[in-house]
Amino acid sequence: MHEDLVLRTVEAIPEPQRWHRVLETIIAATGAKAAMITLRDAGNCQIVNDDALEREFHSPLVCGFPQEAIRYYLEELRTIDPWAEAQITHYPSRPLQMSSVCPPDDYPDQRFFSWLRPTGINDTIAFELDRMPGHWTACNIFLDAALPDAAERALAFAQEHYRFLRKAWQSGQQLVHSRQSNRAALDHMAQLEIAACIAGPSGELIGANSAFDGFLAKGWVGVTGPRRRLSIPRSALLFGEAPWLEQVLSDDLGEGPALSVSASSFTPDPLYAEKRKKWWFLTFRERRGIAASPDEFSVLTERERQMLEAVREGANVSTAGVAIGVGRTRAFEIWASVKDKLGITNAHQLR
Repeated sequence: MHEDLVLRTVEAIPEPQRWHRVLETIIAATGAKAAMITLRDAGNCQIVNDDALEREFHSPLVCGFPQEAIRYYLEELRTIDPWAEAQITHYPSRPLQMSSVCPPDDYPDQRFFSWLRPTGINDTIAFELDRMPGHWTACNIFLDAALPDAAERALAFAQEHYRFLRKAWQSGQQLVHSRQSNRAALDHMAQLEIAACIAGPSGELIGANSAFDGFLAKGWVGVTGPRRRLSIPRSALLFGEAPWLEQVLSDDLGEGPALSVSASSFTPDPLYAEKRKKWWFLTFRERRGIAASPDEFSVLTERERQMLEAVREGANVSTAGVAIGVGRTRAFEIWASVKDKLGITNAHQLR
């Protein structure tokens, strides 16, 4: 059962919905009636409703409760839950049998326990999965009143596995937060009117913002094949050392403005930083005032074209050198060659 739980939980990390399988495994292993994972307010320990609960009284993190019972709890009992109140002073940092600190028969207000009894539940084992400023995440295993050893089985299970479950939950949350951060970064770039996307090791499109989607819809960039590999105009000015960039240049895209494309790498999995291939963050900008013809500056080398574009966009020579990956002395040598070939004396003549 332990190995099965491990496999199911690891599988559950990428998507919160799959934690429903983990809750089902807990119920099967303990003979419990229900189980759930909830976000709690750190001050009063009351449940913070997730969006699905707010909409339809259903959540992948609640298993075993009838929908109508959940609705009644949220609308009538959430703010008077005696177990939540008891957790203010008896915080379940480790598995805790709630009847040991809040016996149902001793509590004056019986509304909550009167709601529980028809479901066949008389107790719960609670423990912390995660803690963050202002909130904490709880796991509850709800005991079957008909089983005489229900509390012993559930408590023993929780004590054996709660450290593993905490680690699995926190790892899953870190992955969710990382994906949300990537989405926020892409959306921020779109607000700045910068098309951006994330590409895999061979240029396959993994994610993009709305500005990039606009470029895609206009045919200024493209994707090809079942892996949706990026396709970039041959006239584009390339920045960065992505080894596949030259391979995705195409003459088959629709007519559009000349683009500058910048690529920088990052590690998708820090646990295997030196073993897994890198992913790439790319930005696409229109090169204002520059024609799309690839022969526009045919007298310049690729490095010189990169330097020219960086300076045109407002960078000084030293900063442009950093952008194209050369040292300060080499940057000024390249800039001197650009000026000589184009017959200009300073950057102002380009802007």
